[in-house]
Amino acid sequence: MARKRELVVNDLARYEKSSQRLVLEDYSSCEVPAGCGGGILRWIDPQEALPLSLRLWTAGDAEVFFDGAPVRSSRIDARPGAHVLALALRVEGGAPARLALSLRYSDETEPGSTLEPRRDRSIGRSLDVRSGVGAAIVGTSRDPGGDAWKLPGFDEGGWRALAPAEAAREGGAGWHLQEVLRTGARVVELPDARGGLWVRCSFDVDLGGAP
Repeated sequence: MARKRELVVNDLARYEKSSQRLVLEDYSSCEVPAGCGGGILRWIDPQEALPLSLRLWTAGDAEVFFDGAPVRSSRIDARPGAHVLALALRVEGGAPARLALSLRYSDETEPGSTLEPRRDRSIGRSLDVRSGVGAAIVGTSRDPGGDAWKLPGFDEGGWRALAPAEAAREGGAGWHLQEVLRTGARVVELPDARGGLWVRCSFDVDLGGAP
């Protein structure tokens, strides 16, 4: 009898990939570059970083930064330590600057979600940062200038906590906003902010020992 990992001609096990340390993610929806019917596989190391999923809606244009670096993807790999998600919002016509965000990781896939991958095993970690649900989100309507405000450890003196917007303002929300609200996040704002808003969302990642 062949040993457990011995390759055998015409045996499907010869194509199997496994790791005692790494976790295999399987993205297989129409949202991935492979398209409908395709899939993307990705190995992650749960001892190195937590793979966070970012969902964000803003009223107006926004620049988004993670620890000072521009965010180009909805996937953020966060290493252990202090982090900050920073946003610079610009809204035309003097309208209120509002946003809704969800930055999360959980071993449990949201029911009906096509945006989260399947994993071959649990990581044993979680992180849940949602606007309007206790997340540490502060903002200012005055341009702070420079880059220091995008980084962890910045002095937030004078910045104020964002508050949930009136529920009526969320009515008739488009698909993009609904995807964020479905996570339990809420639309938040700085009540007197018009035209521009600079925002910091701070959180910590603790990976502990090996899962």
